Amino acid sequence: MTYSWDQYFSHYSDWDDAHCFNVRIELKFEDEIKQLGYTEYVSTDDIYLESKYISNETLPISKTYRKSDNEILLSFDVPYDWSIDTDWEDKALVLLGLCDVWVIDSSVEDK
Repeated sequence: MTYSWDQYFSHYSDWDDAHCFNVRIELKFEDEIKQLGYTEYVSTDDIYLESKYISNETLPISKTYRKSDNEILLSFDVPYDWSIDTDWEDKALVLLGLCDVWVIDSSVEDK
């Protein structure tokens, strides 16, 4: 089986350890996200936390997603050259196989 992230991780090879690429997806597309190979990230440390609270400290790892009451969060490593290309985020979404209509927003943030 090929996964959503295969093309993305094969396209880039040098990773920026200081940043992550976060993609917020509408919750109604959870089945589509699962079909791309993602599984819900559940940490035993988070069992007692309210699911509506998502922060940078609880970001999911690649290949998993974190779900809140109204959205899904995917998070990926970013290549070092992400800031050079002005439409890098759009290209990354295509490489990841994520449809524009699913995406609430995406951003590169400090880890």
